[in-house]
Amino acid sequence: MRIFILVGLQLSGKSSHGHRFREEEGFPMLETGHAVYHELKNQGLEVNHENTSQVIRDLLTHDPTAFTRVILDSEKDKYKDSKVLLLNGVKSPAEIKYTRKRFGKDNITVLGFHACQKTRFNRVTNPDRFLVSGKFHEKTQEDSDLAKWENFISRDIREIWLGIGNAFATANEIIVTEDRIWPFHSFDQSYENFKKCIITN
Repeated sequence: MRIFILVGLQLSGKSSHGHRFREEEGFPMLETGHAVYHELKNQGLEVNHENTSQVIRDLLTHDPTAFTRVILDSEKDKYKDSKVLLLNGVKSPAEIKYTRKRFGKDNITVLGFHACQKTRFNRVTNPDRFLVSGKFHEKTQEDSDLAKWENFISRDIREIWLGIGNAFATANEIIVTEDRIWPFHSFDQSYENFKKCIITN
């Protein structure tokens, strides 16, 4: 099985591209962020920016592979018979290392997604964002918080603190989604680049 790890800061296009590929090709995509929502529920905490940040810090401080490990274990039935798996939301080199050890380093390809901060912030209210995130109640609540600039910046800082820059630096391919009117103009083009990366690896 080929594992494609999607790495990039929030709203860089990972989920939108991954969900389209899943819908068109029928291959599964797991999102490490869902492990966060499971943990919030277990602790009886409301889904908001502050609680989400705290849970992530607490768990990853003790085990930097926690969310990747939980998702791969708990949702194994979704991918056990698949030839391709998209793993979205990885934020640190430790998670990449863990996935390589678990599935074999030759079966792992890291795809980096990039767009500037202003472009990414403007996507919080894009219609396609809600088509993807609206499928998950918790994700929609989190997006409401991200519509505030200070929370958006705080989350960027949090992801950088977790090591996402170092994870991004290991990417085998880079998908650039930079376009002020994305996704209405350039999404199809960046999606074709993304799809090509999967097909040729």
